[in-house]
Amino acid sequence: MICTCTLNPSLDYYMEFNQNIEPGKYNRSSLEYYEAGGKGINISIVLNNLMIPTRAYGFLGGFTRDFYIQLLQKYEYVQPNFTYIDGHTRINVKLQDGRDTDVNATGPYITHRDMAHLRAKVDRLDVGDYFVLAGQSPSYLTEDIIDMLKQAIENGVRVVLDTNPDLERACLETKPFLLKTTPDELGALLERTVSTKEEIVAGAREVHERGARNVIVVWDKKNALLVCEEGTYECGLVREEKTINTVGTGDSLVAGFLMNYLRSSDARDSFRFGVCCGSATAYSKGLGTREKIESYYESTQIQKID
Repeated sequence: MICTCTLNPSLDYYMEFNQNIEPGKYNRSSLEYYEAGGKGINISIVLNNLMIPTRAYGFLGGFTRDFYIQLLQKYEYVQPNFTYIDGHTRINVKLQDGRDTDVNATGPYITHRDMAHLRAKVDRLDVGDYFVLAGQSPSYLTEDIIDMLKQAIENGVRVVLDTNPDLERACLETKPFLLKTTPDELGALLERTVSTKEEIVAGAREVHERGARNVIVVWDKKNALLVCEEGTYECGLVREEKTINTVGTGDSLVAGFLMNYLRSSDARDSFRFGVCCGSATAYSKGLGTREKIESYYESTQIQKID
């Protein structure tokens, strides 16, 4: 079973505008809709589109809780298994006028008791299960989360990390299955500046050498890099035509990697399929569908970096 975890999910309120938004003036949208948001949820939704079941962990609460669960009911293969809390699940506003402008809330306070309830669920996972921690984690829960992740890895769970660099750094020695990051986050993990392609490649290789079995770096939402036992590989996420939506491309890549690894145990081919998923999302209004993903497979080729 693949289990995704979004510690601070969001109810995303999208507003589309036919004209550019003018700050300080009255602006009327042409379309509004809600989506269940969060990096772990994005991964679950893409896997749902690929007909792969997932169990969705995280924290929900307040008047937005039931509506959030209702939004997930349209995804047949997503099994909500959230921990309910006293605070209110945040609402993020996504403004689209040809540009993407996000107004994101901080989110509710998570108590140590809430965290203990989540850990009890994770502790039941076993060899063969995947646990994906995606999205930012509250700093005051760092020790609790590190202990939970280390125990999961000791239990034989394949842990996937796309979260705070300090959490990732603390878990490297326990050899997580996959670590997905960006150049800025990679620099924070290694505690040095990472900006050029050479620095990105060197940094990803160092993270692999320090314990992460597979390392994926996405930068500029256009390019992706994989470091695994077989070597270092790169691939472009976007083509020459203008993208429609780059939100969730990295999450889609992770989803595709996991789906393909389940059937092939081949990191290189899984990276290729993951890139197809990222590309499908980049050229879709929402997250990539199965048909869109498959349409990119033949034209997607990865290159080895010496």
